[in-house]
Amino acid sequence: MLTRFYNRACRRGIRGTSFAVPLPNSAMTYESQGRTGPMDTAERRFRDLVHGVDAIVWEADAASLACTFVSQRAEELLGYPIERWLGAPEFWTEMVDARDRDRVLAHYAEALTATRPIEHEFRANTADGRQIWLRDRVHPAERGRLRGLMIDVTEHKRLEQERDELLLREQVARADMETAAEMVQRLETITEAALSDLSQERMLRRVLERIRDVLEADFTLLLLPSDDGEDLRLMDAVGLDVDDDVRVPIAETLSGRIATTRRALLVEDAARTDLDVPALRHARVRSLIGVPLSVDSHIVGVVQAARLARRRFSADDARLLQLVGDRLGVAIRNVRLYEAERRARVALEAATRRAAFLADAVTALAAATDPVDGLEAVGRLAVPLLADWCAIDVREADGGFRRVAVAHRDPAAEAQAAVLLGPVAAPITAGVTRALDTGTAEWVEVDASVDDLAVRGESDERQAVADLGVGGYIVAPLAVGGRVLGAITLVAAPGRELGESEARLAQDLARRAALALDAERRRGMAREILQIVGGELRAPLASLGRALRATTDPAKAGAVRTAARALSAVAREARVAARIVAVPADTGPRRVDLSNVVGAAVSAVADEARARGVDVETALEPNGFEVAGDRRRLRQAALRLLQTAVRSTPAGGRVYTRLSRAGAHAVLVVSMVGSSITPAAGLRLNVARQLVEHHGGTLTTASEGPGPTLTVSLPLA
Repeated sequence: MLTRFYNRACRRGIRGTSFAVPLPNSAMTYESQGRTGPMDTAERRFRDLVHGVDAIVWEADAASLACTFVSQRAEELLGYPIERWLGAPEFWTEMVDARDRDRVLAHYAEALTATRPIEHEFRANTADGRQIWLRDRVHPAERGRLRGLMIDVTEHKRLEQERDELLLREQVARADMETAAEMVQRLETITEAALSDLSQERMLRRVLERIRDVLEADFTLLLLPSDDGEDLRLMDAVGLDVDDDVRVPIAETLSGRIATTRRALLVEDAARTDLDVPALRHARVRSLIGVPLSVDSHIVGVVQAARLARRRFSADDARLLQLVGDRLGVAIRNVRLYEAERRARVALEAATRRAAFLADAVTALAAATDPVDGLEAVGRLAVPLLADWCAIDVREADGGFRRVAVAHRDPAAEAQAAVLLGPVAAPITAGVTRALDTGTAEWVEVDASVDDLAVRGESDERQAVADLGVGGYIVAPLAVGGRVLGAITLVAAPGRELGESEARLAQDLARRAALALDAERRRGMAREILQIVGGELRAPLASLGRALRATTDPAKAGAVRTAARALSAVAREARVAARIVAVPADTGPRRVDLSNVVGAAVSAVADEARARGVDVETALEPNGFEVAGDRRRLRQAALRLLQTAVRSTPAGGRVYTRLSRAGAHAVLVVSMVGSSITPAAGLRLNVARQLVEHHGGTLTTASEGPGPTLTVSLPLA
């Protein structure tokens, strides 16, 4: 608008007028060419309008660019006096910034012949040293002059610059975001394998494959520190054939430098680098990138990627691989912690099972009235926990031995193994006979020979042993005090190994069984001695009785009575001691109230039940329940039954005991409400079953109803 107004004003009001000498900023000398009066008034009005415009109105000679007119706004905007503008061609070179000077002069030269006004922008230097932006609209005028209108657009340019900077920052941010998103996607592609539920070997292999694919590498490899920390051991490589047990010294090697400095390393020309992995040198890789794996300032390993082509790895590749390395280091540590925890848990569970097994075995040996029965019970406990089948041999008095028991996990196979039982008159040299002769255990982990277990050397025996299955075996002699009382043979079927833990457990079991056998032998000797003592005392007692009846001397009679009473007491105590040592189960016609026995057992487990948070309830029918048997042994059976129930019921559960009559039998039912596991074996249950069966009863288990139940049935007296 200002330009259009100025152009019209110039055509109408300045025509025939010339501006000659510049005056101070408040006025200008004006020479008239024969016009006065109203023309003076119009010119004054035009002059006031021009000077009042918020822009620089100027006119200059086109050839020299010497200004012939400039409005007062020029001095206000740029600070230069009007005199500097008028008649000084060099002023333009001083006022226009050097960076824009040639372009401005070119625009002015173009304006002379342009049919339309030319608009351009340039930077102008102010008198006080500042710099502002001017937008100039210039067009040709009469008599070889140029006229223009300059507007201050500094603020507009500042806003434009800020806008451009914002746009640039936004574009940079978007580019960074896209790069970050791409890197995150690539990172997720790689680390997805590290988050999978894999073993360490499979996890590392999959991560290396992902790194190779994402980085478009030809080879990837992983090195982990050795146990002594002196070397880096090549754990795995993808795309590269490597030798077994490749080790790289940490000191003064490329991989060692990555590990010790904990900084990524880019090798642009691998041909000029001393590569420390021989397979990489043989492959003639061109470029390589390596990053450290560390967790909590501890070095975990080094991962490397290599290319055969000359294409170099970028800084983004290094950052990505370092991110992968950080996560891979954490994953390796977590896998190691998990493996250590798992191994500890497995070892604890195995130790718990071994301890429970040994406790059950010792109890079975102690509860058995016949040592052979106890050994047979031990064999059944060992299968299938330790082995697939078991044979037990006992030394005879004549120096030979007898195979007294064979237990197999398959009842049908066990029935067919009966051919192995019985005395071994002329044993051949085999694993069992060697252990019996030397007192040293025989242990073959896998691929054992059938002949080592065929003690008679007969073809039928060898076939029976082969049918039972032979993979590995352990023969543990029952040795005590330098004497070998027998042997326990544990055999694993093909496909199952008997490791060191099984061997140690078998020898521990054999030692305990040998002690039990030796204790039983000693008890037999004690019973025999005590019985002899008791028998030998009968004759002296009879003689003393006859002497007492024959004497008439009161003093001698008193002494004889005292000696007789002493000897009688010794004989009586000897007989009682013999019964105690023999530990017989009295199953004679003695009547035992089963209600009192069960009540005593319930009271005995009350404290333990409270400690475990288990309620114990009892329901007894009003009629008495009398059975024939040994009260002490029956109480032991009831106590072990309730202990098994309480210890098999979780906290908050309930043990419900009910004693009732079913025909000619008393039935004791123990229900474990809240338990999901039916106890089918174990120390106390096995002892209870043996005691119950010794009294002509049965003990069964069931899992129906609100919880597992144990049911004892005993014939009523």
